[in-house]
Amino acid sequence: MTPFLLLLLLAALPASGKILFKADFETGDLSQWANTGTRGQNVTSRNVEVVSDIVQQGKYSAKFTIHADDVFNAQQLRVQVGGPRVSVDEGADTYMSFYLYMSEAPKDRDNFFYWEGNPPPRYNNVMTWWLEPKPSGGASIKYGTGNLGRNGTHWEADFAVGKWHQLAMHIHWSEDADKGNARLWFDGKLVLDKKVKTKGAESVYFCQPGIHRSPHRPSVDSIYFDNFVLADTLEEVLGR
Repeated sequence: MTPFLLLLLLAALPASGKILFKADFETGDLSQWANTGTRGQNVTSRNVEVVSDIVQQGKYSAKFTIHADDVFNAQQLRVQVGGPRVSVDEGADTYMSFYLYMSEAPKDRDNFFYWEGNPPPRYNNVMTWWLEPKPSGGASIKYGTGNLGRNGTHWEADFAVGKWHQLAMHIHWSEDADKGNARLWFDGKLVLDKKVKTKGAESVYFCQPGIHRSPHRPSVDSIYFDNFVLADTLEEVLGR
């Protein structure tokens, strides 16, 4: 094969993905989050435990438990780790996946993941995922845009307790609702592909996995997390 033909063949091959952040708790502690954040959101041994009794893969996962006194400010309760930050230009793409588990239905609304922009001009929560109890029993998982989903709930589904679920996302960032897009996979199945406004004026966005409540709600809930992956291709986060 000539060098020219070899170059053409290599150019035709799909680009390999790159993992930008991974946290599977297999270190047995929270050291994988050391550079992204384990302070300031009630990350104590009482609230966040690395456990071995309920795991998605490997030996360990993390259990996040919220209590009535896990006060962040006058309006909010939080038990969270600081997740990775991403630089976001208009038209950029973010791919992320993780697993979550609850052994019993939530007693109240638990915001477990969101993307929020850094100022200027201010902190701007642009999308949120949460779990909440169903009136008839059981639990629902939901996704909404705007501050804690106030601009609309775009997807919801039943959330079975006692089993692990994978949530994967492809966020196409745009301030224009006709250009931004959110694609979600739940347990490997594409469940949402919708044009929505996904960003504000900010150029850096961060996530905080855990449990967030606003306003204060006194019930105790626990959520388990495992196998976080942030990558530059969809294939890396879906494991294909």
